Amino acid sequence: MKAFALCGLALATLSPTVSSAMADETAASTASTPYVTPQVDVDVTFEATGPDGQIYPQRMRWNAGHWQQRLDMTSTGLIMLTDYRAHRLSVVDTRARTYTVSGAPDSQFAPPGERASGQWVRGAADRVANQNCTHWTTTDTDGRSADFCYADNGVLLLATHDGTPLIRAVTYAETPQGPEIFKEPEGFHEIDALKLAH
Repeated sequence: MKAFALCGLALATLSPTVSSAMADETAASTASTPYVTPQVDVDVTFEATGPDGQIYPQRMRWNAGHWQQRLDMTSTGLIMLTDYRAHRLSVVDTRARTYTVSGAPDSQFAPPGERASGQWVRGAADRVANQNCTHWTTTDTDGRSADFCYADNGVLLLATHDGTPLIRAVTYAETPQGPEIFKEPEGFHEIDALKLAH
């Protein structure tokens, strides 16, 4: 994201801590794949583009210590609670006051601090929701191109698929995300996943 031009005289005067920090930043600028999982607790709101071309609000919260994600899709009343350590996905229907539990889709999950696998191409730097990010392109299993703009801390800020907008962050806050928000609301009852189709 940031490029540091370091000369020999400057390096000679840097403390080990500062030198290490700059080395990490330089390594990030030459890495072949991005960090794709947040390394910090974060609260991000997005504008998501639906198949009908309409814009829908979404809110994503992440607990970095416990690898837990909450995604609120306010237009549908659904909440997705994912616990990657427990391999658990819960889809909550706030309108029906129900939820269904299944295994988390974590076969491609990269833990915080580990870079993504696969083939990626680094693109240009950008700024989204007042945050710096770097564009990365890759190809999905159907051979279609996808572009993602990730911050250096692994937070996704922008995504397009074959040039079509998917999501764009509009607000960003690094704030602690407590365990209570990653639980199903009290009074809701679990239903079998097969019943969701009826």
